[in-house]
Amino acid sequence: MKRKISMVLLSLAVCITPFFFNYSHLEKCSHMETFVTCLESEIPDLLTKYKIPGASISIIENAHIKWVGTFGYKDVSNKSKMDRDTVFQVASISKPLTALGIMKLVEQGKIELDAPIDQYVTRWKIPESSYDKKQVTIRRLLSHTSGLSNGGGYQGYSPHKDLPSIEASLDGIKGKAKPVKLIGKPGTKYNYSGGGYMLLQLLIEEVTGIDFNTYMATQIFKPAHMMASSFKWKDDLDLHIAKAYDEQLNQIPNYLYVEEAAAGLYTTIDDISQFILSEINSYHGSHDLLEQETMKLIYTPVMKISSLLGQGQVTLGHYMDEPEEGTQLITHSGSNRGWRANFTINPYEKTGIAILTNGNNGDYVINEVLNAWYHTTLNVNSFRYKLKHILSASTYSISCFLVLWSVLLLYALIQDIKGGKRKMTLLKNKYTFILKCLISILFVYFTYLFKYYISFLLRFADPHLENILFYGFCIRVLVGILQRSFRRTPQSFKK
Repeated sequence: MKRKISMVLLSLAVCITPFFFNYSHLEKCSHMETFVTCLESEIPDLLTKYKIPGASISIIENAHIKWVGTFGYKDVSNKSKMDRDTVFQVASISKPLTALGIMKLVEQGKIELDAPIDQYVTRWKIPESSYDKKQVTIRRLLSHTSGLSNGGGYQGYSPHKDLPSIEASLDGIKGKAKPVKLIGKPGTKYNYSGGGYMLLQLLIEEVTGIDFNTYMATQIFKPAHMMASSFKWKDDLDLHIAKAYDEQLNQIPNYLYVEEAAAGLYTTIDDISQFILSEINSYHGSHDLLEQETMKLIYTPVMKISSLLGQGQVTLGHYMDEPEEGTQLITHSGSNRGWRANFTINPYEKTGIAILTNGNNGDYVINEVLNAWYHTTLNVNSFRYKLKHILSASTYSISCFLVLWSVLLLYALIQDIKGGKRKMTLLKNKYTFILKCLISILFVYFTYLFKYYISFLLRFADPHLENILFYGFCIRVLVGILQRSFRRTPQSFKK
């Protein structure tokens, strides 16, 4: 009886202990100076740990750039280091900039926010459906509540081929983009739609009579002091563009995007910092980018949303994160092949942070830095950190339990074999042998399926978690197979 109680207590200790560990690599700092020092010393190790070639980070305090740090390489093969002039592709961070461009037209009285998009766009029309196209308004397109489909995620196009037209992308390009359709009642549900932002790109071009990139350069980049930014690939960017890399640090081509408003922005860490400052200052009425009331409207929540990263709200071209009651942060992330980026702003406190990376694993360093920034500026943990802690602790807890369980079973099996209570199972015929082999294969297969279907969730927290859990299950399965290889003798059933 005492032995059983001891085993139960040991199992509980093994399962509970992982939840008391800290799975964040960065130290939680209470002062900004300490936080900066921590970033300067720890980011290189994080890049190595997660196989990320490089990163650039900026911190905004009191509506000023407090610090900018560049780490790692923009070109791994040439050992070319990151610097403040390095250009990144920032994917969906294109959308908040596009929102500013649209709201500039609203300020100028050239478009109405609640007018149907079909009122301004003639080059492409939303396909007929059971839903009312007239309800697809500019406001709803900005807030992903228009009912339009995503359009396929936009993987980019080879730099060695001609780009298709915007209209062709909206219609759907086999292997590249799916057709944009009206799949829900406008204004009733949040549905992320890159295709919606392509319609906004067309709107800008038709209303202004100039191409999207030229309009954004004159109306947004220039007043925001983002002179190194572009929505269109230009040859002079080649001197400063970082190389993109996959999860194993293999270089990826510089894919190009006709879907500029949705995914095509090229920018630098200094320019994205100027963008943050422009939004903060416009919000407080001290910048000529947009009027104060316009910026406040952009930050006004449209609809509550739920995701892997927790509860939040969508605004016009931005998202609102609420890590605690009374605290509202404005944020947006970007993810293209070989690129990961994020900016987060506290407009009320005039603070912000931007993180740009040139690797598919960039989210790991983004999550680490964001949580440390949350703790330093707000003294709270981000939902990203909470989710990572739960996933990491649960994985280690389950894996340790499976290993402990396997060790105890293996110990009991050895004792039974020594005591003559178990003997090797005799395979009397080939059918028995084949059946046992099939059972063993099925056990391993189901273990692999388990790993496959939860791997996405575990990879969000740490790229190594899925293997840790998989090995734990494999050990338990192998011990189970070993158990079935030894049958109980008649002696083992005697009291």
